[in-house]
Amino acid sequence: MIVGKETCLEIANKLVKEALNLGATQAEARVQNFSSYLTRFANSVIHQNVGESNFSLTLRFVLGKRISTVSSNEWGLEAIKKLAERGCKLAKVLEENPEFVSLPEPEPIEELEGLYIKETAECTPDTRAEMVKALIDEAHSLSPKVKEVAGALSTTSLEMAVVNSLGINAYAKSTIANLETIIISRENGVEGFGYAGDVSRNVKELNPVAIGIEAAERSVNSLGAKKIEPGEYEVILEPYAMGTALSYTSYGLSAQAYQDGTSFMNDLMGKKAFNEQFTLWDDGRDLKGLAFPFDLEGVPKKKIMLIEEGTPKNIVYDSYTAHKEGKKSTGHAAGYGPIPTHLFMKPGNATKEEMIKETKKGLLVTRLHYVRTVHPRKLVITGMTRDGTWLIENGEIKHPVKNLRFTESLLRTYANIELIGKEVKRIGRRWYGSILTPAIKAKVFLFTGVTEY
Repeated sequence: MIVGKETCLEIANKLVKEALNLGATQAEARVQNFSSYLTRFANSVIHQNVGESNFSLTLRFVLGKRISTVSSNEWGLEAIKKLAERGCKLAKVLEENPEFVSLPEPEPIEELEGLYIKETAECTPDTRAEMVKALIDEAHSLSPKVKEVAGALSTTSLEMAVVNSLGINAYAKSTIANLETIIISRENGVEGFGYAGDVSRNVKELNPVAIGIEAAERSVNSLGAKKIEPGEYEVILEPYAMGTALSYTSYGLSAQAYQDGTSFMNDLMGKKAFNEQFTLWDDGRDLKGLAFPFDLEGVPKKKIMLIEEGTPKNIVYDSYTAHKEGKKSTGHAAGYGPIPTHLFMKPGNATKEEMIKETKKGLLVTRLHYVRTVHPRKLVITGMTRDGTWLIENGEIKHPVKNLRFTESLLRTYANIELIGKEVKRIGRRWYGSILTPAIKAKVFLFTGVTEY
């Protein structure tokens, strides 16, 4: 349940005041309050309908160059006092951080309209059930081969306030609705899998019928998958797969990774490293994404051009990493170092059909699954394909293939981009961000193993 701007800021200000009364040289309080409701389905029936509410209060207690971070789920006056006392006790026994300079100074934050949608916040279990039913019915109506429909529909409302002793008083609230499905088809003892999903601030913008059709078509078309040999192939990465790739790329665009020497930007900043079609930026204020006006330190979000026409240009900062270089935060504090959370990739002018036509021997990949980083500085990742992968030969889709393991440097992928799709897909990154990305076609992608499914 949303408690409102006045209450959130009052609680945060009380916590900062308590910390200062205990001798803090600086203090920061963050209130995060959310309510989330989930309707989950499997075997083509709804089997779970649950809700969760959580109110958290986090304090950064600064004592000179000693900084503690403590949190609580209680927010009464006595709980606030105890939290401040705990932060004080912990700060006194911690070692100094000689690189700490200061918490951020306040900056004007322009409000964003349309982040909080009443229909999403007040979406009922019955409404979610009707949407799920529409998805399931549509999927089954596509083909008798569709046997099982699974997935989840969630609606979440949240509010966040950030207050610090230097004058930051930031508050915003938002909603998010997310619908995902995986569909299983069967024929002659074999299975096919298909995925689709969408995310929006407004639950009414989700189209369960279209999502059901998309996933069901992939599922039916992936029946009869054949095993192929691992090796290097041309690759078409659908937006779902690209969303995962860009998510892993984002860690290398952090000032924390750059200063630690683990970022690919350490080697490539300012150099023409990728195909000139590849342009990537971060903009937390663009309403085409899941915008939010400020970061976890209460610093306003700023648009940052990260990679421009194939040349890596910038990284993102929070106050700690910015002060180390004598700079200002770009509004990208994420609790574990700065990271770009609202990514946009510039679309191209190719259709998926054109990408397929231009592929001599390659793979069409829907999703990347179970991804892990192998070498962060070289941006090598490994993982599996999932929920729809097809072999392309001489410009035509030949047949579905069993899932493959890949181990590839995304730096090589971005350097070998040939075509970029004209349509973009919004991919959610929990409640705090999103990725808007098209599909891409790259000249080469290394697949290192095969599966039995």
